Amino acid sequence: MANSVCIIGGGPAGMMAAIAAASAGAKVTLVEKGASPGRKLLATGNGHCNFTNRDLDLEHFHGDTGFITAAIAQFDGPHTLDFFRALGIPPWPDERGRCFPASREAAAVLFSLTKEMEHLGVKVVVHSEIVGAIRRRNGGFALQERGKAFEADAVIVATGGKASPQLGSRVSLGLAGRDPRAQGGGYEIARQFGHTVTPLRAALVPIELVGPWFHKLQGVRMDASLTISLGNTTLWARRARPSRLTDEVLFASYGISGPLALRASRMIGEGGCELEMNFLPGREIDAALALVKARAASLRNRTAGDFLTGLLPAKVGWMIVGQTGIAQETPSGEITPQQLSHLARNLTHWPIRVKGLRPFKEAQVTVGGVATSEIDPATMESKLVPGLFFCGEVMDVDGDSGGYNLQWAWTSGFIAGRSAGPRFP
Repeated sequence: MANSVCIIGGGPAGMMAAIAAASAGAKVTLVEKGASPGRKLLATGNGHCNFTNRDLDLEHFHGDTGFITAAIAQFDGPHTLDFFRALGIPPWPDERGRCFPASREAAAVLFSLTKEMEHLGVKVVVHSEIVGAIRRRNGGFALQERGKAFEADAVIVATGGKASPQLGSRVSLGLAGRDPRAQGGGYEIARQFGHTVTPLRAALVPIELVGPWFHKLQGVRMDASLTISLGNTTLWARRARPSRLTDEVLFASYGISGPLALRASRMIGEGGCELEMNFLPGREIDAALALVKARAASLRNRTAGDFLTGLLPAKVGWMIVGQTGIAQETPSGEITPQQLSHLARNLTHWPIRVKGLRPFKEAQVTVGGVATSEIDPATMESKLVPGLFFCGEVMDVDGDSGGYNLQWAWTSGFIAGRSAGPRFP
């Protein structure tokens, strides 16, 4: 008889692990507390499912680089594209290298994964949870699933992280002495078996700001640049990246959201950062000064409040002019050279004070998790407990926005499932 594998968690990593383990001949049970697997997958890419990226350079992943390199080498981007093509999902790459299903439907990806699990005979148990402690027994594991006890030769922990708990990323085990720093089923399982859980924080999450201006821009979307510094060191440059991020920003009552904020949030979460926003991405202060001088000369009869209308969203123009100290009713032709110089600086080097990050329920990914130093990257098996495997966000690996976290789910899920499957033939 094929070995038995229990997978805890029905997210992207868990479904991939189930397919890989069943393909290797294992008898697979996937336990999911929600009504169906893959709820978080449906929310990815704004419902379009950005499932990988053509550029899988290590700079887009965060964690132990040796561990990540060893894993990605086994199941990389081309492997992922081939896997989904075989499931009837041809990729559609955009200009930024992000790969979506040709239908642009996350539901199609979930449907194909679900049908493949069904085809391979994976037993999916929904509306269920693993309760109580998991125990070693007869070389395997004894588990309790809401009143029903069962055993498995191997257990794969694919419970996800703390991010977006409303989408089903937590499995409650009801263990005593729960550590509030490591809430969630996967973290509790890891700690139960002696694993280290590194500090957890939210990433790919909106940013709360301090100041009297951003609430006036609520609902405005625009492209902007953001420079993140720690003292005199530009953090992005320190990581061999451009010193300035450019992307779409969405202003909210609490601060900023949208791709720009999400991309910046991981670095900001490390604390002590200083931020400057450029409302004219691609232009530095000299170019901005030349621009506003030319507008002042050609739009002399326009009031200062409308001086930037047509160049920037109207609300942004009103805000930046007002915050520069220029009276809104001032004719543009009467704006002084000193005011124009100040305005050019504010347009390109607007200081931002960060209050903090939005809560985990608004985050897309968790920073921190089960320490990868205690996991074998070749198999995703625990170095402490034979037969115990980890995959996905529960580990201390996370990626940038743009398909990198899903790629990690596919990579780690495939390795864990393949490795657990033939373990006890």
